[in-house]
Amino acid sequence: MMKTIGETIKEIRLNKKIKQTEMKSISQSSLSTIEKGRLPSIELFLDVLKELDIDMMEFFYIQNDFQLPERDHLFKLFREQKQSLDEKYILEIQEKYDEYLTRTEDPFISSLRDILDIYLQINKTQSFNVTHDDAFEMWADIANRKVWYHNDIYVLTKIFYIFPIEQIDNVINSAVEQLKKYDNFPHIYFFKIAFFVNCSRHYILAGEPLKSKQHLIAAESLAKRHQIVILRLTAHYLLAYSDFVEGNIAQAQKRVNSTTQILFDLEKLNENLENDGSLNYADIANDFLKDWNKFLDNNKNK
Repeated sequence: MMKTIGETIKEIRLNKKIKQTEMKSISQSSLSTIEKGRLPSIELFLDVLKELDIDMMEFFYIQNDFQLPERDHLFKLFREQKQSLDEKYILEIQEKYDEYLTRTEDPFISSLRDILDIYLQINKTQSFNVTHDDAFEMWADIANRKVWYHNDIYVLTKIFYIFPIEQIDNVINSAVEQLKKYDNFPHIYFFKIAFFVNCSRHYILAGEPLKSKQHLIAAESLAKRHQIVILRLTAHYLLAYSDFVEGNIAQAQKRVNSTTQILFDLEKLNENLENDGSLNYADIANDFLKDWNKFLDNNKNK
């Protein structure tokens, strides 16, 4: 059984060795009643979390014994479904969604289940030319709203490709415009990159490659700005140090060589593109080599 909000606040407070009387955001008497079961106002709750140095997402993760709450876990399963035509995985997720939906009404999870139905139809017909009444109703409902929220946009970006090509432009352009409100939302760039790439793929498959251009430019710009490739390369390079210590010297050197070569190749590519102040990959490669050679020198006589 999930702990109450008060029990979780108390657990965090005691773990940080903070006495009730030491809390500045709330009186001792109010904190005592909350820890015994009274729900705090949202303003007070946020003040307490700030003082405990815990954000809301982490708080509910802790409350659920360091696991995602069920709804968040179900959403995570959907996001991890990388291959939309993996029928076995889709059916497994649907079974979990059905069980959850028998216990609670949840429009968002219900929408995700409808999307999984669409994926199954695509798999069966081997075509994006499928009809799904619930999907069209979703679009009609969301399109009439003045503001689209994150989950609204997320749902539409997963179903836009089943609409007639003459309608897709409207769906995509509306989603792009609404997404601008979320430019400062945490980690939104991952979502945006995937959306722009998926839009582009659909236009190309539909015989409209020129319409993909603006979306691919946006995806490339976001990926460059947030240095997604460089983080992966850095992690790969840093593993060379543990390889060396474990005695896998040849593997360690191969890791360093391959990583730095990719960086030098990226810099050559960068030179052929417009210079917009992005990372200098050659400088990063040279820093990697400098650190690695210093490490090798320090280990020569050991």
